[in-house]
Amino acid sequence: MARTNPAIGWFMLSEADRDSAHRFLSKLSSDGTRDELGFAPIHFAFADRFFPGTSVQHAQLRYVFFVAWAYQELLAECAGERFDRDRLFEIERRYSTRLMGTIGELQNSGISGWMKYQAKERPVVRASTIYWNALRSWRMANPVAGIRGAPTEAQLQRLWPSLLSREESDTQKISKAILFDDIPPPPLGWTKKSGPLNFDLHPLEADYIRRKWRTAGDAGTEPLLSRLAEAGVTSESLWSSEIRRVATNEERELLVLAKRGASVACIARAAYAALVEKKRNADHGTDEKHHAEALPLLVSEHRDAALALDVEALRTATRIDSNLTRFVRVVIEWVRSNGQLDSISRELEARERDLKQERAYLLNEKRRAEWRKGVATPLDYRWPVVREMIMRVGG
Repeated sequence: MARTNPAIGWFMLSEADRDSAHRFLSKLSSDGTRDELGFAPIHFAFADRFFPGTSVQHAQLRYVFFVAWAYQELLAECAGERFDRDRLFEIERRYSTRLMGTIGELQNSGISGWMKYQAKERPVVRASTIYWNALRSWRMANPVAGIRGAPTEAQLQRLWPSLLSREESDTQKISKAILFDDIPPPPLGWTKKSGPLNFDLHPLEADYIRRKWRTAGDAGTEPLLSRLAEAGVTSESLWSSEIRRVATNEERELLVLAKRGASVACIARAAYAALVEKKRNADHGTDEKHHAEALPLLVSEHRDAALALDVEALRTATRIDSNLTRFVRVVIEWVRSNGQLDSISRELEARERDLKQERAYLLNEKRRAEWRKGVATPLDYRWPVVREMIMRVGG
């Protein structure tokens, strides 16, 4: 019997890498803020309905092309072979290094993993992982190897040996999968190790994105994302009259639900933050009042919207589970009764404990020592990110 090398191995991540990965996954779960109370399902449901394929991690829209071009380059090099992850890393390192050399200020530049690249290390979470869902949802990536729908990145890598096929005939014709239909070509010198590279979309690339947005998502109709881009709507607020004007009647109703749900989440987060602050004060003998002073102001600002929320309609629209539905009702009743912080503290503790177990800040004094958080804000359903995308593609 032929001997084979084992296919399973072990790898270790540093503590910093594990923390980095945890931060990334935490951000993906909600609207860019820590989601200790589990409002992510509401955020996801509305954000994916209005803006399919987007993520709070999408700092630079042109990355969808960088990722696609990287996979096209790999396909040209090694179709039919086992997927070469090291080679993908090197392509990502190459274009990232060029971006870093072109863009002067790296902090907040949107360059994925720049600190790791600067330290000659590999990012824990790669750009292709962050942006691949956009390529799927926007129908940029094609179905391959007989599967229905565009593959996940993991599926694509697993199916890589099947992307090159040979016909059983005298000519032995070889065919290679087409990963992306009609995608704009990479810039001249794409495979070079040096030279300027930036995030500015070329007109052909912007047109391509807008065209793909028209059929994005699973709703079967042109999503709000596309219609906002075509109309050039980039208002500061997701609740603006400009957005309502572009929305369908159904979307207007969903926007009302989303806004009211966002207000409930804001109030709950504000109460949670005030309670953590209160416990930290008791832990350390301090008297911080940042969140305590913000709480009544936020309750006053969002009270009417929270009390107007139709919880059953929210549950139907978002398919949230019974635990979150119950918690939303608890928060609304607390607002209705003008309750004090202590009267909702047990509910907040129980909610975080159920979600975070021993990592719950309200129950873990050691973790509370490191807790820092800005004043609570409503769920934004990725609108700040989407607004920037629309600005990038023009209208």
